[in-house]
Amino acid sequence: MRDNDTMELRPDMTIGERLKVARRSIDGLTQEILAERSGVNLDTICKLEQNQRQSARISTINSLARALDLDTPALLLGVVSEGSSKDPRVLAIRRALVPVTDFASSAETDSEDAPPDVTALRRSVSDAWTTYHEGDMSTLGEVLPGLLTEARTAVHEHRNGTALRAQGVLSKTMQLGAHVMARSGMEDLALLGLDRAQQAARESNDPLLPAMIANSVSWIFMRTGRLDDSEHVALATADGIEPKFRTSTPNEIAVYGGLLLSGMTAAARNERFDTARDLLNVARAAAHRTGEDSNNRWTSVFGPTAVAMQAVAVESAAGEWGAALQLAQHIPLTGQVPDSWKSWFLLDVAHAQMRTYRDSSSVETLRTELFSSSAGAC
Repeated sequence: MRDNDTMELRPDMTIGERLKVARRSIDGLTQEILAERSGVNLDTICKLEQNQRQSARISTINSLARALDLDTPALLLGVVSEGSSKDPRVLAIRRALVPVTDFASSAETDSEDAPPDVTALRRSVSDAWTTYHEGDMSTLGEVLPGLLTEARTAVHEHRNGTALRAQGVLSKTMQLGAHVMARSGMEDLALLGLDRAQQAARESNDPLLPAMIANSVSWIFMRTGRLDDSEHVALATADGIEPKFRTSTPNEIAVYGGLLLSGMTAAARNERFDTARDLLNVARAAAHRTGEDSNNRWTSVFGPTAVAMQAVAVESAAGEWGAALQLAQHIPLTGQVPDSWKSWFLLDVAHAQMRTYRDSSSVETLRTELFSSSAGAC
């Protein structure tokens, strides 16, 4: 008999931790009995519960979930209670990112007469990325679940070249959903979403999409303290797409440059400042080649302003406050970067001013940041 009052399968747990909680919530259910009921090897169960293994095949998770009388997504991803989220719209995005139909066939066969228009859908997803960078999570929570559903429908109902384009749209939509999940503290779910986004990216007709998804993986590794992994993913991917600056398109350079900035940031946070500055020099050369800022939500935010702001971040991380402030003097806030980038830049400046005993200047910079944040949220 299960004691549901003591069972809490949180998204921040590992699969093994959720497995152990679910098993112990049933009186007398030992690892040996679970192995017998599920048909899963006892050694696999032991290693999962001891966190010696961090993942398992979906078929294995399905078998364990059935034996535990659970839905597969609950064991695989955890359960977010309605009270654990300030905004229930995040839950809607979470469900749309990994729908139950991925684990059980849907009886629903009806569809609209015409499949979704992929060009219009791409515009809507691009607009949703703009909404994300503006920090309007309320609007995003309303539109993103529908976009995820529509993108999946487009992939299933289109054929040939249009289906390839639909895969690209699905990849970018799932990437956006993963970013929202990460910002909501569900990094494991975000990585699962990015894994699926990467699958769609490889099936699309966009050769840059896999690199864009890899950049998001690097970002999430950085958020969770996996700095070496973050740097490795970013730089290995950058090496694989290194452009020929004389003939490459602005989008190719932007994606490459965005990966360099991610690797540079991970190195700086890992106190590898010489490596970070070396990468910064390469990024500067790439930004010089573009000649102007690119604020293309579909590819990567990159250009002279983005690189200059990241240079300030590196010197701030290194504790070189004077160098950070000197670099900051030449950066206009009118550059084509998202408001969120401007906010982080101003916070770096305010911190450097505070550390150099320029308190009044620091307060004034913070006021500018607060004004910018308020304006961007409208």
